[in-house]
Amino acid sequence: MTSDKLSEALSFYNLNQSEAEFIRHNENITYKITDAGGRYVLRIHTPAEGFASDFYNADIDRVDLIRNELKIISDLKNGTDMTVQTPVRGTDGDLVQTLKGGAPVTLLGWIDGQTVESAGLTPDICWDSGVMMAKMHMFFSQKTALEKRYLRYSYDQTILPRIAERIENAAHDGVVKHEHARTIIKSLGEMRRRFDELDNIHEKHIVHSDLGKSNVIIGADGNLASIDFSLCGYSHFYMDIGSIYGLSHSDERRRRMIGGYKSINNCEIVPRYIEPYFALGVVLFIASQYERAKNWDWFPGNMERWRRDIFQPLADKIDFVII
Repeated sequence: MTSDKLSEALSFYNLNQSEAEFIRHNENITYKITDAGGRYVLRIHTPAEGFASDFYNADIDRVDLIRNELKIISDLKNGTDMTVQTPVRGTDGDLVQTLKGGAPVTLLGWIDGQTVESAGLTPDICWDSGVMMAKMHMFFSQKTALEKRYLRYSYDQTILPRIAERIENAAHDGVVKHEHARTIIKSLGEMRRRFDELDNIHEKHIVHSDLGKSNVIIGADGNLASIDFSLCGYSHFYMDIGSIYGLSHSDERRRRMIGGYKSINNCEIVPRYIEPYFALGVVLFIASQYERAKNWDWFPGNMERWRRDIFQPLADKIDFVII
């Protein structure tokens, strides 16, 4: 991103003496903005080269997706006691701005603290991450009419054929071994069967869908906050449980997360339904990032581990999640 584009993005807001610090570039280019009036997160909604998200849902306009993400964040902020970023309007009063080249721009309030990735995953943080997630799920499960206003991604059976196509392309390009691709595609069939079962048990609601260590902040007040809702969408609550389950390889810490969740939302949590969503989170990463992954030395080893520990057991209907 050139300095001219960054300057243009900043010009949409009532900021003075701003300093920009690059954070990361995945689905968005993200900066920390320090200004005389406070600190913010500036997002320029341009994906990194090789990062693909259009297969998530090509039927919804990108600006509509962003507007609805900001509506979800605002509703959480106004309807719960959760720590959530505040969307900031531009000088024209709009929450979404557009660069001359067409890229959308958004500004959010900064949350003081550090990521779980930086701080480490303690037993208390494991518990609190489950509590945080349950509060979000409880809010949206009680707001069915509210949810109907959101245009967001759907993490269900409809996305699986698009994932399969991406995995086949990755194998064709030599980034994923053909034997790995076959195992993954077989596991997608088992995902579909379990998603079908879940549809007869639970309704779908808004989930974060990307609760990785870099998207969970330990606030200065000690409370946990989830950030970066850019991939949020409709699914069963098990999708987020699959995300936090993947934060640790320790069964004890995973049980702490589940315990924190059930302290707020005392529902039955069945490992059989964590498994397909745990796998879905991994395969979404592969499908969206494989074009970049050909340059990652660690990727082939991880692919083999994912095949052995996640996709093959799921395809063969062998239990691999323990709570």
